[in-house]
Amino acid sequence: MRTFGRALGLGTPAADPPGPRYRGRVRVAFPALLTLHRPTPATPAPRPHRHDISVEFVFEAASLVEPGVVVDDDMRDEIEQHVATRLAHRDLNRLFDRPPTCEVLAEHLANWHWCSARPPGHARLAAVVVTDSAGGHGEIHLPPAVAHGTT
Repeated sequence: MRTFGRALGLGTPAADPPGPRYRGRVRVAFPALLTLHRPTPATPAPRPHRHDISVEFVFEAASLVEPGVVVDDDMRDEIEQHVATRLAHRDLNRLFDRPPTCEVLAEHLANWHWCSARPPGHARLAAVVVTDSAGGHGEIHLPPAVAHGTT
């Protein structure tokens, strides 16, 4: 898996344009399996166990699209479809080359959005936030220069 910074070619952040900034969010929750690698008295051998994971994509825009939103239905549907087909009900340890922490998942999803998702045009991905039912929390925030088509 490529690291996020290399995939995006992060450069010097650009200054935010003047004027109001709107934020829209897409929240998706899904169950997944994780393997506990650290032995405990109750679980001396690694075993897969279920976690409920919540993901929030945060988009930012200087203007709204009809009917007055930052995140349109097409953007929301694309994200929900990706999570449902690629991550939900899967053993995340088998999908990643390192432990699938909340931070690793946030980086993966931001990288997926940058490399594969339909560019939103009017909005840029500002952050991805991941939490899990075990209390884990990870975020990745993208600098303003990182938007589809800009570096």
